[in-house]
Amino acid sequence: AELYDLIQRIIHMHEVEKKDFKTIASLLRAEGYDISKSAVHRAYRSYAEAAEEFKKIYEETKALIETLKDNPSTDVIEETIAIVANRIFTFVKDIEAIDFTDPHELVSAIQKLANSAEKLQRYREERLKEIIKEAKKPETTKEEIIKRLEELYGG
Repeated sequence: AELYDLIQRIIHMHEVEKKDFKTIASLLRAEGYDISKSAVHRAYRSYAEAAEEFKKIYEETKALIETLKDNPSTDVIEETIAIVANRIFTFVKDIEAIDFTDPHELVSAIQKLANSAEKLQRYREERLKEIIKEAKKPETTKEEIIKRLEELYGG
């Protein structure tokens, strides 16, 4: 099905026209495509799995955006970077099945994520040093220190 670029057509016939996989395979064979019922079923199942994965990603992204809106701490940003990196590594795990147009873009994305994580860690360390320095000043209250720590690590 992928070889003949028929996946969208299979999906349409199955979901919109309500045809079963055997009928779809018969129709496609009548048009000259060398395709079996099991190949049609595999193509559809692959589509369904990808659709389910995209739905999961959408829900995770939606939840993440809500969390970031309410709590812009460095911990949440770090977790966001970890989630994106995990998604990329999951994507790369099955690299034989992927047809890249430009693999350099993928490598660049991974490098940017790693750089972001490193910058975030340095930012957190610098902010913590500033908070410690402020804490040593006699005029700084405990409440101010707690507030700054909550801003940095989430409260």
